Amino acid sequence: MDLLAPTAKDSEFWPEGEKTRRAIVGDKYVDGMLGQMDAFDEEWNKYCNNQLWGRTWQRGILSHRQLSVLTMGMLAGLGRMEEFAMHFRIALRHTKLPLVQLREILLHIGMYCGIPIARDAFVVARRILKEEGVDVSQLDAADRV
Repeated sequence: MDLLAPTAKDSEFWPEGEKTRRAIVGDKYVDGMLGQMDAFDEEWNKYCNNQLWGRTWQRGILSHRQLSVLTMGMLAGLGRMEEFAMHFRIALRHTKLPLVQLREILLHIGMYCGIPIARDAFVVARRILKEEGVDVSQLDAADRV
């Protein structure tokens, strides 16, 4: 295998990677990103599509929900809040994690990554929940009965 050879757009992973990528992050995000791409980063796009989406998210060994949780934890741990925000929205929209589980993930992040990182993650989460029009008022209703 020639590791320096360009990534083939028509590799065996491209169609499934493209399908999965669009299903998870959405057509609007993907089209916007592709619209900004030029000859310099075209290879990067092909690489991400084939490796990240076609060979990771599409493998089927871990569910999209499991990958979503794992990704949020890693991104928070790295302090990558912009990318964390995108994956929190993915967890809400695509993988449909229940709010109580999303909150638990953020609490767990606080324990293992530290309070400042969890505070940032909660700020991001509150913003996204508001943008998405999610009503959190009944989140703990079952606990109050």
